Amino acid sequence: MINDAKSLTSGRILARSALWNFIGLAAPMLVALIAIPLLIEGMGKERFGLLAIIWMGVGYFSLFDLGLGRALTKLVAERLGSGRLDDLGPLIWTALSLLVAFGILGAVVVFVLAGPLVHYVLNVKAQFQNEAIAAFRILSLGLPVVVATTALVGLLEAHQRFATVTSIRIPLGVLTFAGPLLTLQFTPSLVWATTALLVSRMVALFAYFGVSSSVRPELRTPIRPQMIHALPLFRFGGWLTVSNIIGPLMTYLDRFFLGAVLSMTAVTYYVTPYEVLSRLQLLPQSIMGVIFPAMSTAFSGDREVLATIYSHSARLLLLLMLPIIGAIFLFAPEALDIWLGNDFRIAATPVVHWLAMGTMINVLALPAFTVLQSAGRPDIVAKIHLAELVPYLLLLWFLTHKFGIAGTAATWTIRVVVDTVVLNEFARLKLADLGRVVVQTHIALLMISAGFLFAWLLDSLLVRMILLVVIMVVSGILLWPLTKHLRRRNQVTAP
Repeated sequence: MINDAKSLTSGRILARSALWNFIGLAAPMLVALIAIPLLIEGMGKERFGLLAIIWMGVGYFSLFDLGLGRALTKLVAERLGSGRLDDLGPLIWTALSLLVAFGILGAVVVFVLAGPLVHYVLNVKAQFQNEAIAAFRILSLGLPVVVATTALVGLLEAHQRFATVTSIRIPLGVLTFAGPLLTLQFTPSLVWATTALLVSRMVALFAYFGVSSSVRPELRTPIRPQMIHALPLFRFGGWLTVSNIIGPLMTYLDRFFLGAVLSMTAVTYYVTPYEVLSRLQLLPQSIMGVIFPAMSTAFSGDREVLATIYSHSARLLLLLMLPIIGAIFLFAPEALDIWLGNDFRIAATPVVHWLAMGTMINVLALPAFTVLQSAGRPDIVAKIHLAELVPYLLLLWFLTHKFGIAGTAATWTIRVVVDTVVLNEFARLKLADLGRVVVQTHIALLMISAGFLFAWLLDSLLVRMILLVVIMVVSGILLWPLTKHLRRRNQVTAP
């Protein structure tokens, strides 16, 4: 078992964990690339737009955990780093019990609101309304399952058991797309597609519980929840809850807005490229998912190591993602035409350009976001999101009405730019050692924004290909020293 600070922050362990985490998050993307066109064709654009919102609902269920899953990861990681393991059993069972209770409460709320959501919020055609209501109510039954799973995954991640998480996450992620595709062979109904999603998550919950019990035997015997552990969980998780509500709200509200103001077909044109680009976030998310418990451990023991992890992760994310997102930005028209046809190319190319630029900039916000949470300051992140909400909604309304789905995508990117700048500044204020890295991040943001806007003007396919080759070569040259350093056995140190 990994139970000391050096193991939890060593370059080799972090690199191995990040690789496993990435595999688990990325594998479903390959299935999505095949499944999405088939689902659109078989279900129709109206039903697929609703299915996209149901997928979003599964992800948004995390708000009902009140941040307790993330809080559990932090508290367990701190105990593993300090060797203070005597109260892990009561802590874990307290978190799990609270999550199940909140999940049941959330299920009731979603079940009751399914009808008003379909009738008064979403612009759903009459022939699909009853089907949509039934699908949303089935979706609500999965809420306790999804919420309880977050605690078990968080427990495994605190122990750096990402290979174990991956062994379950891959089939679960594949079934997210394969399940609806399987039911499509018999019926295009959303009810059966949603049922397939629910069953897959129930199976995953039992699998996670089984492997978690082998890592922490305390799970095999139920322990009564204790208020002494509930308070630290709520103290950390309370502000995370605000972020879990506001952050995804600003991320997903655009598709609800499009569905209400324009049409479900507009949702499909917008969500399809958005889903692909959001899947590209799996690589940085897989790295930062590993970095969070490592930062939590380092924060309680060695601030110098924490600053080094921050610096390395920021540079690593930038150099890894720039060639990938750059390729999508540069060849969006051709890719959309080949994948989904000329109508998608015409409607969605501006969306891809805006979202690709925003996705690249958002990568620069992840280290700051993670270090603030690992330092026990999720309140800062939550307050930033609260301050952004109203201006974002006003800008979303204005630009969507004026420019359609391209305006919606532009709004998302503008918010991401503001978010990245503010988060990095607060990270610098919290930890003075991060000052130089934050300045470098701001410079990188300016260069990325200018570079993407310049690339938007390029028409020649040959020029775009040459530009991508240059990006790949430069990124590879700069990336090599970092990957060489991560292969060392010793603890992370500055290069």
